[in-house]
Amino acid sequence: MQGPKAESLLAPLTSLGIAMIPYYHFAQGKVAGAEVFISRTGYTGEDGFEIYCRAGDAEQLWHALAGPGRAEPCGLGARDTLRLEAGLPLYGNDIDHTTTPLEADLGWIVKLDKGDFSGRDVLQREKSEGPKRKLVGFEMVDRGIARHGYSIVDGKEEIGVVTSGTHSPTLKKPIGLAYLPLDKAAPGNEFAVLIRGKETRARVVPTPFYKRAR
Repeated sequence: MQGPKAESLLAPLTSLGIAMIPYYHFAQGKVAGAEVFISRTGYTGEDGFEIYCRAGDAEQLWHALAGPGRAEPCGLGARDTLRLEAGLPLYGNDIDHTTTPLEADLGWIVKLDKGDFSGRDVLQREKSEGPKRKLVGFEMVDRGIARHGYSIVDGKEEIGVVTSGTHSPTLKKPIGLAYLPLDKAAPGNEFAVLIRGKETRARVVPTPFYKRAR
């Protein structure tokens, strides 16, 4: 459940003080009679809650939350647009086994000083030397929508690939994410995306593209 009404929709269904759950924290209790974990997290950039329940309780919870006059269901397409506007990477598109947290601007979730873990030496070396590429946000300058997998070129050289791209309903313009070499990754830098074989200009911009007012 995401958006400004999430708390008011969920509160009548539970005795948990959900208003007191801090962002990125969770609580355990009952919602509509089902034992659940509730986390104040989400993949849309909005304040909201995610509910974890037993499979057998899912239908009961669905009807309690999405009944008439309550939450309105939406699909993965809407979720994907919202997470991109919020600059949140998608595994399989923007991050995978070939990328590192430092390249993806996720270094804040890796605690190199908290003891040993698999890959720590590699990340320490990458941090000291600096990553060779960076995940950046961009907006289209020319008309066109850059989609996942489209090539990014500088002259005749391919310098990157679009990892996510769509038209942003909130910003009313096409946006996307891509890995670029560090010397091409500064905000304001322009590059070309090959859209149906045509070079289409795009510009690096800061992320997140959209940030909820707090």
